[in-house]
Amino acid sequence: MPSTKSIYQLKVTLKGSKPPIWRRLLVPENISLYELHAIIQIAMGWTNSHLHMFRIGEEIYGDPADDEYGDFGTKDETRSRLKKIANAEKITFRYEYDFGDSWDHTILVEKIIPAEKSTQYPVCIAGKRACPPEDVGGLWGYENFLQAIANPDHEEHDEYIEWVGGDFDPEAFDLDEVNEVLPDYKHFDEFGDMYLDEDNDVGMDKIIAWVEKLTKEQFDHFDSLALRRDMIAFLTYLAENRVTGTQSTGNLPLKAVREICAKFVNPPTLDHVVGDKTFKLRSEDDVWPLIFIHTLANVSGLVSGGPARRWQVTQEGQLFPQTPTPVQVAFLFQYWWYRVNWAICFSYSGLGGGPPAGFNHHTLACLLDLPVGKASSYEAFADHLIAKSGLYWPIPDQVSARNILGSAIASMVIEPLSTFSVMETGYTKKTKYGYTSKELDTICLTQLGKDMLELL
Repeated sequence: MPSTKSIYQLKVTLKGSKPPIWRRLLVPENISLYELHAIIQIAMGWTNSHLHMFRIGEEIYGDPADDEYGDFGTKDETRSRLKKIANAEKITFRYEYDFGDSWDHTILVEKIIPAEKSTQYPVCIAGKRACPPEDVGGLWGYENFLQAIANPDHEEHDEYIEWVGGDFDPEAFDLDEVNEVLPDYKHFDEFGDMYLDEDNDVGMDKIIAWVEKLTKEQFDHFDSLALRRDMIAFLTYLAENRVTGTQSTGNLPLKAVREICAKFVNPPTLDHVVGDKTFKLRSEDDVWPLIFIHTLANVSGLVSGGPARRWQVTQEGQLFPQTPTPVQVAFLFQYWWYRVNWAICFSYSGLGGGPPAGFNHHTLACLLDLPVGKASSYEAFADHLIAKSGLYWPIPDQVSARNILGSAIASMVIEPLSTFSVMETGYTKKTKYGYTSKELDTICLTQLGKDMLELL
């Protein structure tokens, strides 16, 4: 992180808690709001298992990918510095965690003081009371929980004691324990979520070191990669044309969808003929290759736009084509890995809001267990990942559930990785009820793929 001259003394209080649950923190002025999110999670005692956002004045900051339809106009918290949005003492703003339980925090900028060279920041200097358990039902549920565990005769006493894993002391707060973990706040997110530096680089030092070792043949491979070329075509089109997002969803209008897809390396089929009927393209949502590119460009900050707003290429997007081609691919890959909800590839209701917490982390471990350059059974890989990650489909028939989860992993993990050349795939044809379909049979981790995974 860039050096800092000033330190913010913040008091974070769980709004509505009586007696109050609070923490007093010293944090560098140049941290992003995303980093502040991680610091608050550690200091309060949350587990980062739910969505969150900051509300500062009339603006909302968070992960734009969570604001699916752009209804809130969410600004990217990774690009928003604390010193720029709260630049004076006595300013207050809000941090909400878990939109279901709605844990609302008030953040007060108590002081802005000079940094001390001998002090490691961030640091928690005071606090009171324990963090409520996750998923307890908000402040009302927490009050009921405390009453139940304090009264052995309460009808929910035993159930809550078992649920919380034993005794729970609402007055407990261990300052030393918090400060032992805070120095690792950048690695707090079990999804491995990245924290961008002042220049919005994504682990750029590691990427550059990796690129310097690539052969000419590997460079040529990245030059020809369809994903990269499609992204350049997408950015070029938006730069050269005025494209306004649709009123309700912010999708590209059909004219732009058709013209952009025509420039892709492998143009997707947009109109489908069944018998004597032609089913015309209805929405960008029907064209997965374009949704994939558009999502990557949006979450990585290469473009900006939304409902009834013009889609434009940002400054980062203008610089993107000028960077070495392996850097382009690694940049997009890390954003895909860390910042996109993979459920967009398999958006059936059984996955709820997405894969379980830590799914990316478990996927990375399972992938790195694969031999390089050797075909492996996809079924065995999927079984291993399901067991390791706790991926679940909520139906009684577990044979059918396993088949559905196998399809989900193929869509969320294997197919995108193939697009990045991380994985090679083999399919078999199967005929059932008179219909012939392709079924994923083998997967093979490439050497370039392993190298890119290790960049994570």
